[in-house]
Amino acid sequence: MNWWICCYWHEPDAPDDPVGLVRIWALADALVSAGDDATVFAPRYRSALVPRRSRVVPIPMLPGTIVRPISYAVLAFFSGLWQGFRKRPRVVYYRWMESLHPLLLARLFGAICICEVNGEPVPPWGSGGWRGRLTHALAACALRRCDRVVVLTEGLGRLVQAEYAVPADRVILLPSGTDTSLFRPMDKMRCVQEAGLEPACEYIGFVGSFYRYQGLVTLLEAFEHLRARRPSVRLLMVGDGEEAAVLHEQAARRGLSAGIVWTGRVAYSRVPLLIGAMDVCVAPFCGDRGETSPVKIFDYLACGKPVVASAIPSVTALFSRSNGVVLVEPDRAEALADAVMALLDSAEESRRLGLAGHTFVEDRFGWDAIVRGLRNLAGQAVSCSARQQRGLINNAGERA
Repeated sequence: MNWWICCYWHEPDAPDDPVGLVRIWALADALVSAGDDATVFAPRYRSALVPRRSRVVPIPMLPGTIVRPISYAVLAFFSGLWQGFRKRPRVVYYRWMESLHPLLLARLFGAICICEVNGEPVPPWGSGGWRGRLTHALAACALRRCDRVVVLTEGLGRLVQAEYAVPADRVILLPSGTDTSLFRPMDKMRCVQEAGLEPACEYIGFVGSFYRYQGLVTLLEAFEHLRARRPSVRLLMVGDGEEAAVLHEQAARRGLSAGIVWTGRVAYSRVPLLIGAMDVCVAPFCGDRGETSPVKIFDYLACGKPVVASAIPSVTALFSRSNGVVLVEPDRAEALADAVMALLDSAEESRRLGLAGHTFVEDRFGWDAIVRGLRNLAGQAVSCSARQQRGLINNAGERA
């Protein structure tokens, strides 16, 4: 089967290679490994120029907040026209963006169109006013017309049905996952040494972009409580983002800077090493985070680490203590600190949770399992489309 994958992603503070595209590369390469063809129409970042199993069409973009996504959409559309006349796609798969060009290309070439919704199309912290209304209208127009809408959480499924009037039979739940060949358990002391960390310390850690909704202000407050009770503990902050300056300032004001290791952005291949150095991993999402796929939790668990996470709906729908995740009330620093401290105090419970989480993810959420589900979905959609076309032809023949 010939897949086209369209994706737009931009982080103003990381214009060279946004981390949001990592999952797209993994998906495309996994499809090729399963025997399909995959072409990715991606912004011309550094990662789009790296040789891969899948074929990549790098799309240049013009600078500017408004012009950048428009230039991507226009040039991706014309690139798709050129590619389609050479070899037509069977499936056009795209992650939701504020553009209809993937749907238009699918209709022009008679392909199945599948849209992935991995977060609220108009998130509660996003733009309001005319831009919010325009985005909502575009989402409603696109999602209602796609052959299938893949959602990564049950809450997103309910949302696209309620807010965008997508028929329930076209909404498919297909949770995200992780690369279990890359994210796997490793010896902690070896990871600590290779990462250049202090061997005598214990580490709690966060991996991700530093955005407000990640709950990192609460994490720093929780770390202050932890340091007062356990001076040897360190906080390993892996990533960067628009909140970085505020977080550094708050850490200094609280006298925490000496206990925090800020790695900045690191290569994706190095992330498992840093997770391997952690004793406890955290995902302290804000209570108003909205619906999203908690990707970092899959990565943490695949590495065999116990996790403390905010009990927001998209997390509680998938995770519990039975599969390695201790849930706490969001935005409560003391509750977060208490849960982390309990795991640091009980090495046996931490090992048990880490093993349970690793088994859970390896069995159900590796890329092989995700791609099997996606290929089955596409095959069903193609068969359904073929039956509908035959029905139209038969009806036309009867009328004639």
